[in-house]
Amino acid sequence: MSIRLAVITGGNSGIGLAIARRLLSLNSDELQFRVVLACRNQAKGALARHQLLSAYPDALVDLVELDTSSVASVERAAAALLSYNGGIDLLFCNAGAMAIEALDIGGIVNGLLSHPIAFFESSEALRQQRGLVTADGMGETFQTNVFGHYLLINRLTLAMREGGRVIWTGSAASQLQFTHDDYQHIKGDKAYESSKYIVDQIAIPLDQRLKERGVRCLVAEPGNVCTNFLAGLDVPLFQYLVLGVFYFIRFVLGIARFTINADTAAVGCCFAALAEGADSRIKYHSHATRTGKPFVAQYPLSHNKDTSAFLVGKLDELVEQISGE
Repeated sequence: MSIRLAVITGGNSGIGLAIARRLLSLNSDELQFRVVLACRNQAKGALARHQLLSAYPDALVDLVELDTSSVASVERAAAALLSYNGGIDLLFCNAGAMAIEALDIGGIVNGLLSHPIAFFESSEALRQQRGLVTADGMGETFQTNVFGHYLLINRLTLAMREGGRVIWTGSAASQLQFTHDDYQHIKGDKAYESSKYIVDQIAIPLDQRLKERGVRCLVAEPGNVCTNFLAGLDVPLFQYLVLGVFYFIRFVLGIARFTINADTAAVGCCFAALAEGADSRIKYHSHATRTGKPFVAQYPLSHNKDTSAFLVGKLDELVEQISGE
């Protein structure tokens, strides 16, 4: 039997947990996935592991503590993952955060009146916190969503098996307020969007680097999904409103990117991980039919060569500083 090791950051809930379920559902007499849930909250991680083992009693599911907003935590997690014999086949860079301060009433009114469909495809309704910096001195959202994973990839590169893949969970990335001067987006209020824009920009050069070891780097887009981000607002009525509108847009208007639930949203990540001939120049979008049947659409990855070089250079500088090189 062939055993493939899959590491999923943020694997205790949402899309990360859905990726784990999809991989374990593929286990057979010839192939078995061993899943490592790399997550910050170990109590939630243990609950997720219990859920997976209840559904798949013979599965191999492990926990590793990982907080991508902490360099020390990434280093400890990397050391733990390097101890696995046989190497890593799949690394899902899925953990992410959006520091929501409150609902943006002005943004909601403007969006509903001027561009209602595009409004629900965006995060305009959410006002994000400005000026958040981690103990390592980096922008909190930037470090959580981008640099923590970049450092993890750096530390695990030699452990990736030939034919392995790194899969980033992207978003409807936009260049909203992104600037070279504030690439960590500490001063602005679109830190989440900026971080996902960075993911799109670094994927191709990172893929070119990893290909030297027979490893690919890809980006998947989960679509519009109701995840744990909204739960932090503690405004249940708004959450139910968003859910209802999402179903209306998908069923009545037929807009396929409204995947709504995590299981459907995860199909793009799993396709990028397992499909033959995957290409870093393509972004793999999770979509759904009007009735919710999932499928994957492929579109060119938006990429600016100069911006990509700038960002990879900055990220490499941060890695060198941490490594003392």
